[in-house]
Amino acid sequence: MINDAVPQKEARWVVLVEAETCPGYEEDHRWQLVAKHAVPDGGRAAADGLARKLAMEYVPREVNMGSAGDTPARKVFRVADGSWLVEVRGIDHKAILCRITTAELVREWKYVRAGETTAERRRRLLGQT
Repeated sequence: MINDAVPQKEARWVVLVEAETCPGYEEDHRWQLVAKHAVPDGGRAAADGLARKLAMEYVPREVNMGSAGDTPARKVFRVADGSWLVEVRGIDHKAILCRITTAELVREWKYVRAGETTAERRRRLLGQT
């Protein structure tokens, strides 16, 4: 079993927003990550709160709004795993789906060229080649 647990003080929580890329075309239904919201303070509870707020308020750019100040139609579903599935409809009544998920950033790597030492990388980045 892989031990991927991160000590609580080092955990970095984010809220991920995905939107469908080809709304209305079931045979070409895909999801795309459209936003990442970092949650610097408050831990998991704060991230869950932000995810809930986004589920209630987020409007995908594909939603056709009639005029400024209009409120789109919305169905918000809390999924068993704790994520949210949201259906948003604008003036044309076309449904746009988005998923909102609380996630823990477990690991992050920087890009490093093969065979490059830290000193070589530092010189290259500082323009001292």
